[in-house]
Amino acid sequence: MTVTLIWLIAFAVILFLSLKSWDGPYGHFIDRRIPGALRSRDDRWVWCVALAIVGATFIVNPVSMLLTLLILSLVGWAVLKLVGWGMGKARTRK
Repeated sequence: MTVTLIWLIAFAVILFLSLKSWDGPYGHFIDRRIPGALRSRDDRWVWCVALAIVGATFIVNPVSMLLTLLILSLVGWAVLKLVGWGMGKARTRK
């Protein structure tokens, strides 16, 4: 029960702060980084809620979040290396 209460409070605080700074640096950061295909009219609510969920989960359970980020980055690195290797093989076959 305590963990849930802490998560809800952290979620509310992060959501409030991200919505407040949407017209400032946070919104501009999202506008620069997100491709046009992923944009919509309600970007503000989608990205602010996503940040609040990830932030609150990181506050409540940081070790699991760090391990998850580590695994995701290792998988992403491996995929990039495989794609690079495959593209190199494809170019030499021409």
